[in-house]
Amino acid sequence: MRDRLNLAASLLEVAGASGGARVALREPQRQWTYDELGDTVARVAGGLRGLGVRRGDRVAVLMPDGLEAVAAILGIIHAGAVAVPLSELQRPNDVRAFIRDAEAVAAVVQDSLQGVLDEVRAELPSLRDVIVAGVPRGSDTAFDALVADTRPASPADTDAGDLALILYSTRPSERPRGVAHRHDAPLEAYRAYSAILPIETGDRVFCPARLATAFGLGAALVFPLAAGAQSILLPQQPRSRAVLDVLTGLRPTLFIAAPSLFSQLLVDLKSSPPPVTSLRACVTGGEPVPGLLIERARECFGVEVLTGYGLTEAFHFVIATSPGNLRPGAAGQVVPGFEARVIGADGNPAPPREIGTLELRGPTLAARYWNREDDSQVSFRDGWLRTADRFFVDEDGTFFHCGRSDDLFKVSGKWVSPTEVERTLLAHEAVWECAVIGVEDENGLTKPLAYVVPNVDYGPDAELEKELIAHVKREIAPYKYPRWIEFVDSLPKGAHGKVLRFKLPGKRPARVPA
Repeated sequence: MRDRLNLAASLLEVAGASGGARVALREPQRQWTYDELGDTVARVAGGLRGLGVRRGDRVAVLMPDGLEAVAAILGIIHAGAVAVPLSELQRPNDVRAFIRDAEAVAAVVQDSLQGVLDEVRAELPSLRDVIVAGVPRGSDTAFDALVADTRPASPADTDAGDLALILYSTRPSERPRGVAHRHDAPLEAYRAYSAILPIETGDRVFCPARLATAFGLGAALVFPLAAGAQSILLPQQPRSRAVLDVLTGLRPTLFIAAPSLFSQLLVDLKSSPPPVTSLRACVTGGEPVPGLLIERARECFGVEVLTGYGLTEAFHFVIATSPGNLRPGAAGQVVPGFEARVIGADGNPAPPREIGTLELRGPTLAARYWNREDDSQVSFRDGWLRTADRFFVDEDGTFFHCGRSDDLFKVSGKWVSPTEVERTLLAHEAVWECAVIGVEDENGLTKPLAYVVPNVDYGPDAELEKELIAHVKREIAPYKYPRWIEFVDSLPKGAHGKVLRFKLPGKRPARVPA
C-alpha cells in the first residue's frame, strides 16, 4: 500500500485546521497569511505544469529568503517536482555546476540575480525555462504573471519516499554533491525536534539561516509552518543591524541562528544590550558552539540558548541540548527517534570519552547523494550514516564535538575548503605561496587564517593584506575570505613538496580581524 504524502500540501493543511487568515510568513515590510501562501503555492505549481515541468523534474531556486522564495520552493514540491534551492551568494561557476549536476529543467530566479544565471546559461543544456521574480529580461517568464494567470493546481499524488529536495552543501569538490531528501524527512525532523523544543501556534520564529541550507530550510520554513506558527524572513543578508531591527521590531519568540551570528551580535551589543523582551528561547547550531559563547548569549538575551548538531545528510538536528539540561561545551544528547554511536579506529564502538567518528541512524537520513553512487556506498551503510565528524560520548550519553577528520572547517555554518581559498589567493600576482587553516576568534568560533609568502617586489604590509582580502571576497563566496593574513618567508613542507598545514601555528594573530 502506498504511503501518500506531499510535503508542501502537508505543511499547508495546517492552515485549514486552525484558520488560514493567520499570518504564515512575514518580512520586515510585507506578510502573507496561510491562505495567501497556499493560493500562491498552488498557482506556482500550476504554472510549472503549464511549462511542461513533470513529476520528478528538478527545478532550481536562486532567490533571497523572501515570500516568493518560499512560494517557489513549496510550489515546486507541490507540483511533484524536486526543489533545488541555491544560495544567492553562489558565484556563476557554482550555479553552473549545481544546475548541471541536478539537470534542472527550470529555474526560479530573483531579477537581481538573473545576471549570475545568464553568465552560464549557454552551458546548461537541460535548462528550458527561467521564471524571474521582479522584472525579467528577454523572453523569460515573469513570476507575478505566472501566478496571476494560472489557476491553483491540486497537489501531486506523491509518496512519502519520493524525492522532494536536493540540497547542495557548500563543500567544494571536483564534483558537486547534492543530498537528496524525501517528502517525509523534513516532517520527521520537525516531529523529532518538537520533543526537545515544541513550537506553538502563537510563536513567531526568526531564523536568518538561509533557505538553501538544511538548517535554514528546517528552522525558517518547515518547523514553523508544520506548527501553524509564523515564520519571520529576512531577504537581505543577516548582518547585525538588520537582525537587531527584526528582534526589536517584529518581536520573535524563538530566535534560531548560527553561532557566528550570535558572536557578531555580542560584539556589536557590548555597550548597549538590546531591548528584546519577547524571546522565550534561543537556539544555535550548524557549527561547533563554544561554551563561552552560550553563556554570553544567555546573559545578553536573558533566555536559555539551546544548541544542536546536525548535518545536511540528516536534514536537521540529531543531537541537541534541551531546556534545563545545558552543559558547557556539550553538543547534547541524541534527539528522540535517532541513534548515534562513536566508532573507534578499530571499527568498533568506542568506549566512553574516547574520540572517534560519529555514525547516525534515523528517519530523516537522506535517500542518497544525487548522482554519486560511489559516495553513497561509502557514507550510507546498513542504515547508518558515517559522518566526517569526530566526537566522544560520556557515561551519561552526552556527546561532545571534537572537530572533523579532514581539513574542512565551518564558518558561519557553511563549509570552507582551505584549498579553494588558497587557489583564489594564488591567482593574485602578489602571492607566491600560501596556506589556509581555521583558527578560533575571541569567541571560540573558527575563521580562516591565511599564511602568505609574498611575490617578488611586493611588500608584506597592511595595504597588501586589505587588497588580498578584497580579492578573495570578489572571487568566491564572501564568508570564505581570510579574516587575518600572516606574511611569512616560507611554508613548512614535506618530502614531496606538499605544504604541511598542521605545522602552521594554529593561533589567531593578536590584532583585530579584518
